[in-house]
Amino acid sequence: MQPVSLIHPIYLDVPMMVSFAAAIEGGIAFDSEVTETEADQKGKKSSIKGRFGLSALFESLFDAGLEAEGQTTNEISKNQIKKEQRAHTESSIAILLYDSLSNKQGYLVQPTSIKELETLKQGTLIELAGKVEKNAVDSIIDYIDVLSILSSLNTSGTKRDTNESRKTLQNIRNSLDQDRQRTPLSNIILRCDTPSNLSAVVTLRTENLRDLTLSELDQNNVRIVGKVTRSIGEGEKMSTFENYGLSLVLPDTLNQAFSSMANSEGLKVKFSDVEVEGPAIQVLPLMIFV
Repeated sequence: MQPVSLIHPIYLDVPMMVSFAAAIEGGIAFDSEVTETEADQKGKKSSIKGRFGLSALFESLFDAGLEAEGQTTNEISKNQIKKEQRAHTESSIAILLYDSLSNKQGYLVQPTSIKELETLKQGTLIELAGKVEKNAVDSIIDYIDVLSILSSLNTSGTKRDTNESRKTLQNIRNSLDQDRQRTPLSNIILRCDTPSNLSAVVTLRTENLRDLTLSELDQNNVRIVGKVTRSIGEGEKMSTFENYGLSLVLPDTLNQAFSSMANSEGLKVKFSDVEVEGPAIQVLPLMIFV
């Protein structure tokens, strides 16, 4: 048996992941319980031998099998109850599903060049690798949180000026946060190294985000398995936070506003692009992992 790739999932779309695993392997379960009962009937020999398993998907990592053999005679009376249980976590299913997708032809496309993407249809399951960037709105909210902390340490100005500045920043931050919470989706940008020179807008479901998910992802190299939902051709553009109301503002206006924030004296700040230019794709991720 070939070793399983022990990936570490950071983001999982569990309903989609479980449905894919079930489709490939003919059904899965998070928990399995096997119970065997063996009882004597006087004067009669009996023997049982069986094996029970969840599916081939799990047998490579979890042995849910049960094998037993017993025999009784008219001189021995025996009752035996044997119970086995295995629990499968979301991460363990992701590990085994990825291994299964990688080793079965026809399920997962792993493009190595942008040209290969031109022939892919929407809905194709692909794997990409690269560095993640938060979208500009999420970065600005984090930036204002930092500025608020730093302003509380500022002793150069009057207390009134400091409080007014902090209040203004907090109002901006709350408005942006209210806007992003209107939608159940949040985009991140993947600057791909496989395929190289490709940008991908990765649309996350916020219900699948843990408190630290975006912090774990930002500026880190990851691999993503997901469904292609849109292709952005050469010369075309797409907002990197198109689900937010702020995406209705002209890109030049946003770039000017974000640039003024990024150029704050004494601070090292960089925001991601408000738009991605084609060739690029949009992906609905099944899993993000390292």
